[in-house]
Amino acid sequence: MDRTEMQHLIKEALSRKLGDGFRIHVHQVFKTNLKLDGLTILREGENISPTVYLDPYYEKLERGVPPDGIADGILHDYFHAKPPSGRFDITPFLDFNGVKDRLYVRLINRHLNRELLDGIPHMLFLDDFAVTFRCIVETHDEGNTSFLVCRSHMKLWGIDTDALMSAALKNTREKFGIMLENISEIFGRITPELESMHFEIPIWVMTNRQKLEGASAILFDDVLKDFANAHGSFYVIFSSVHEVLLIPTADSADIDIFSQINREVNGSEIMQDEILGTKAYYYTKENGFAL
Repeated sequence: MDRTEMQHLIKEALSRKLGDGFRIHVHQVFKTNLKLDGLTILREGENISPTVYLDPYYEKLERGVPPDGIADGILHDYFHAKPPSGRFDITPFLDFNGVKDRLYVRLINRHLNRELLDGIPHMLFLDDFAVTFRCIVETHDEGNTSFLVCRSHMKLWGIDTDALMSAALKNTREKFGIMLENISEIFGRITPELESMHFEIPIWVMTNRQKLEGASAILFDDVLKDFANAHGSFYVIFSSVHEVLLIPTADSADIDIFSQINREVNGSEIMQDEILGTKAYYYTKENGFAL
């Protein structure tokens, strides 16, 4: 059974359970490093709906779960995530003045996201990365609810990519800040008995205060220059979308080894949508990134 057939079965089962007055729509959703099938349900008069991703439900169908059982699971996820009113005031998001303080940047791998980048504003960074832009809808304890800025948003707001980049970078620095700490301090918090040993591993973790989507901290060259002035030239390992590793070293002789480690960790330890780098970079105290 192919995906089109499974989508048809799922939509039919949902329609039977929901009855009239609902629109059910399946569309492709680009997430970081992934392309997924998303399903939305809108009751008449509503303008906002959570997206339920269908890939796990395809697997259940293939294992023999009946369509009605699949529909029950989807409806459970839908009503659990659905905003109470089903309506959302979009007025603040219709002009640039309403969104300029909500924008921030996110760093992704450009080679793993070619289709996504075809439809959104972005700026290239180094050989492997693209700077993308997001807009915060609301902030809560778990982080932010946000949406990806597309070219249609830029047209609506009457701005270009440079203006978007300027506002988003400023907000990223001011709202999320930059955290840079030695990895031994992190180990000490995880394993308290190590804290009393006062040892230092020559690896630093750079992220933001939320420790979410913090790899974008690498875009602030003044921070890198300060680190180089204090520790000398260093490797940069783009370990995930959430953080990067800085490893001081006198030369780049081992860069292929660090690149191989990066790829091995991606394959075994990192979720697909969190993969960022596939090779190591070298930042020199004199000239910045060596390309």
